[in-house]
Amino acid sequence: MLRLAKIYRPITGEPLRRDCTYCEILPCEALRPYVRCFWGTDTSLPAPEGKGSPSIVIPDTCMDIIFEIDSAHGVCRGSFCTVDESAYFLGTVESPQGKETFAIRFYAWAVALLSRESFMGKRNRAYAVGEFFGNLEEKLTPLLLRASTMAERIEMVQTELLKRLEINSADSNLLNAIYYMLETDCRAKISDICRYTAVSPRQLERMFNTQIGVSPKVFSSLLRYQLLWQELMFQGNSDILDAVEKYGFTDQSHLLRDFKKHHFMTPGEAVRYARKNK
Repeated sequence: MLRLAKIYRPITGEPLRRDCTYCEILPCEALRPYVRCFWGTDTSLPAPEGKGSPSIVIPDTCMDIIFEIDSAHGVCRGSFCTVDESAYFLGTVESPQGKETFAIRFYAWAVALLSRESFMGKRNRAYAVGEFFGNLEEKLTPLLLRASTMAERIEMVQTELLKRLEINSADSNLLNAIYYMLETDCRAKISDICRYTAVSPRQLERMFNTQIGVSPKVFSSLLRYQLLWQELMFQGNSDILDAVEKYGFTDQSHLLRDFKKHHFMTPGEAVRYARKNK
């Protein structure tokens, strides 16, 4: 898993954004193969100017446990969001007034180390935390209410996660399949992935659906979209025709349709939107 985390770091639709309503903080070294980041409210940061614009949430091949915290009233409610396949917009985010957000963003392939539940058919939705993680919410709630800063919450949550991670239960076939997808820029066919992992197509299909919630074909498509988005966002001189060849799209129209399916915008619009809202 550490190898995957080193070669693949998915980003949001607004990766340059950092203010008191949203920030990302990397986990400790021991958790980096499993947790992409902690994110949420950090009142030590400046408030966004004005009311801003709606925030776009894009498929990031991750799953999130999100806690909404109202310390003044001793209330902390969690939800668990599975893998998304398309983007959606949240309403305008304003400076927090008594309520804060704290969330854990897991790499999709790491969640099975904390939950023994099947993810078959459970995508594009939010669930109760207890449905997948037993008494995790009960354990974390008093810790999150007791802490007064983002850093304190992260320290407490990391300790609890490290106790619960069943590292030895990692499915090497699943990890090898994802690694091969990334190494081939998601051009590999299902038959190629099966040969690389030495599992049958049926086994591969079941692995992905039960442990991640989507088929290997869908997950590879999401990885490809993320790789393309990262390249567009941070290598502004990327040529679309080069990307067509690199990621195995049929033509430019195919790339644009696929990107808009996941992002609701053209690549150019997406980059401008992300840079405007930094």
